[in-house]
Amino acid sequence: MEQDLNSAAWYSHGNILFSLGHYEGAIAGYDKVLATQSDLYEVWNNRGYALENLSRYQEAIASFDQALNIHPEFALAWHGRGIVLAKLGRYEEALTNFNKTLKLNPTDLKARYNQGKALAHLGRHDEALSSFDRVLASDPNEYKAWYSRSKVLVSLNQLQAALTSLNQTLAINPFCDYAWNYRGTLLLKLGHYDEAIASFDQSLQIKPNNPEAWYSKARCYALKGETQLALSYLQRAIKLNPPLYRTLAKGDVHFRSLLSSQQLQTLLKRTSQAS
Repeated sequence: MEQDLNSAAWYSHGNILFSLGHYEGAIAGYDKVLATQSDLYEVWNNRGYALENLSRYQEAIASFDQALNIHPEFALAWHGRGIVLAKLGRYEEALTNFNKTLKLNPTDLKARYNQGKALAHLGRHDEALSSFDRVLASDPNEYKAWYSRSKVLVSLNQLQAALTSLNQTLAINPFCDYAWNYRGTLLLKLGHYDEAIASFDQSLQIKPNNPEAWYSKARCYALKGETQLALSYLQRAIKLNPPLYRTLAKGDVHFRSLLSSQQLQTLLKRTSQAS
């Protein structure tokens, strides 16, 4: 029966599979269409997004290129191409693609957000902030833009403004574990240790096995002079990721008061032997 499906049905079939997250099946459907009608730029575009979701980035770029060869002003393909280039760490090229997307479709908030992220990666913080502000002017409830805005503000050393942005993030999405974690990190930087600990606790309620939050809690308690709690939480972090957090702890100034502690040396030695 499947062999009798026409191109429109195969395309619909591929789109349904894509929406369900079955990207391999979606690609197979799109390939059926393209085998007989290779000039359908929307099919090439959707195939590119399916490949991007499978982390098959070079193939995804090739699919987007096919779409753009047929329709050079198809904004969705420029956007998809930019997303892939950003994931490959090629931020200058990604930015060019996002700029092209926005030239074709100035109201595309996802492209505007991705433009901001690319600019942030390139260290162009003022421009990144402008991009995120333009997103939020159109959609004040876009919590990811508030979060990304906070990170840019930290890079600009505007810590209180960054904290305000994070609070907006969490007012919109109180279950965003990474925003709670970043809020804790910012409060730690500001010297507000108890508030920082409360933020890390919120993060851990949502994602209990986050070693970064356990490690950051240990930092706070070390700075508060509460050695046993600091060691306990550091042990939790090291247990979840021994190579990273053992190495970090050895050179972390937050643990300066503990470095001569036999308990810390035993912990680092024990985890070193275990790993």
